Amino acid sequence: MTLTAGCGAPQPEVVGSAQVSIQASTGGTAQVTYDFGDTAYAPPGLNGKRTELKAAVTYPRDLAGGEHPLVMMLHGWGDTCAAGDKPVRNQGWPCAKGAKPVDNYLGHSYLAESLAEKGYIVVSVSANGIQAQEKDQGQKARAALLDKHLEMWEQLSNGQGPLRELKQFTGHVDLDRVGTFGHSRGGGGVLAQALDSHKRVPGVNIRATMAFAPAMNGINAGKERISRVALSVVAGTCDAMWEDSEVPVAMAAGNPNVEHHDVPGGNHNFFNTVWTPGTGPAFATDDVAVEKRNLPGGRCESTNGTGSPQQLKPAEQRETAIRYATAFFDKYLK
Repeated sequence: MTLTAGCGAPQPEVVGSAQVSIQASTGGTAQVTYDFGDTAYAPPGLNGKRTELKAAVTYPRDLAGGEHPLVMMLHGWGDTCAAGDKPVRNQGWPCAKGAKPVDNYLGHSYLAESLAEKGYIVVSVSANGIQAQEKDQGQKARAALLDKHLEMWEQLSNGQGPLRELKQFTGHVDLDRVGTFGHSRGGGGVLAQALDSHKRVPGVNIRATMAFAPAMNGINAGKERISRVALSVVAGTCDAMWEDSEVPVAMAAGNPNVEHHDVPGGNHNFFNTVWTPGTGPAFATDDVAVEKRNLPGGRCESTNGTGSPQQLKPAEQRETAIRYATAFFDKYLK
């Protein structure tokens, strides 16, 4: 199936048409991927450089019974391109001949499926082109990329726009109940979108933002505030990014709907299956080991001053992510 930018509201940044692939349904959920190509959009913050407009949508197979809340997901910074089992680095975007994009945006599929089973429509956005080309304004570009996808979903809710042939969603998406989830620099991206100073997409109400181990690159935490949305920040205690996870909580001072959760023994990479050994490519790493902070007996040195907890196994860390995310979004979007 091909979707075109076509008629309706002008979409000058979107180039060409989208290829749509439909994955086999598993249980009560289904998935469709739309892809406008590697150079479909030029977000602010990239100095005119272009990035992809691509996302995997995980949703309840039965969409009957009214409108469903929408959750947007954004992955973090990892290897962008690979040739076989080896990453191809420092080559820009799109990937060079012989290399393919790393599917970083599929690393939170376990979480998307869990949310879809509870009635959410989840859109996991690919941002490889940003991470391959960003300088100091990467979070501005990530926020704009999320906004562009939300613009297309707002148009789709009325049966219009570049995604209009995805008719199964028209009339079944509640854009007054939108949540965002991001990990690492993706966490910084959803925080940049949640800032009081950020202009919101017309017709879209983001009620809740969740950041896992957010990287704050390009955000002026001393001047910016987060008071319009409920906020949840989660970080592993064996993650070098743990200290940064306290920053957005301070930015939300006075906001009554703020949570901060430590994950004892959690690292950075295991929240994303593409970055995790055993589920990701050959170059996926346990970043506790990379940081040389692992101790005998499977313990790790805590970065929040709580000693040396037992390091979580990947499946345990994913279960923790599911528990926190479902509880948070259920509280503010259901």
